[in-house]
Amino acid sequence: MDILILVLIFMGIFALYDAIRKVNNNITEQTEELKKLREDLRKNLGR
Repeated sequence: MDILILVLIFMGIFALYDAIRKVNNNITEQTEELKKLREDLRKNLGR
């Protein structure tokens, strides 16, 4: 019974870690896209 509880706790912690990692990767990708859009706007407005 104790092993089952430990496995469930470990799975919960891993699921939380995985969810946070996915959100972090998504934020990083969006930040890179925003940087590209800013550079494109600066180039277009600089003409």
